[in-house]
Amino acid sequence: MLTYDRNINYWDDVFSKADINPITSKSIGHDDLDKALDWLCEDSDSILDFGCGSGAWLFKCHLRGTKFHRGIDISKEGIEVARKIQKESEKENFTFTVGGVEILETISKDSFDGVILSNIIDNLIPLDAIKALAEVKRILKKHGKVLIKFNPFLTEDQIKEWDIKIIEDNFLDDGLFLWNQTAEEWTKLLKNYFSIVKYKDIYYPKHDQYNRLFLLCNNKK
Repeated sequence: MLTYDRNINYWDDVFSKADINPITSKSIGHDDLDKALDWLCEDSDSILDFGCGSGAWLFKCHLRGTKFHRGIDISKEGIEVARKIQKESEKENFTFTVGGVEILETISKDSFDGVILSNIIDNLIPLDAIKALAEVKRILKKHGKVLIKFNPFLTEDQIKEWDIKIIEDNFLDDGLFLWNQTAEEWTKLLKNYFSIVKYKDIYYPKHDQYNRLFLLCNNKK
């Protein structure tokens, strides 16, 4: 049976070494992502970040004027960092919770204006990823917004070259879980839940890689 134990251990180790400093800049450090956050936060009061890590994106949303913030992550260390940053920043209206998709099921219907899913949906077991998308749709208010970012797509040659384990079909073990779908495959899946406002490949020169960015709207109920 697949579990997230290794993922939890990995991210706990990462966040156990994180700095605890108030976040004072709105910038993510990438122009396309800054514009995406601007879009998400415009006319939005409440933001949910599923897979929030240390909560950095939520604090940057707050600097853009949002009022209520909820962060969920499987890493206890990540959530502890988020809570410490909140305390250091003396910010209110932030709630951080340790957990996974099961936490989404406890959130009331139509309760958030915007949702962030940054490099999380494709790092879930596919059945959980589908459940997460359905729960996000339920949680979002009508016309609510979703920002989704996916990891780079790996080609067959890259999978062979890097000796990445294939769990089943395009679900991979690259150290963590990776549901390795093309942008076209993600588009087809996402259209079952949301209207696509914009798609863009985001280039990271440092890693010479592209992430895939979707901006979505909950026009359907």
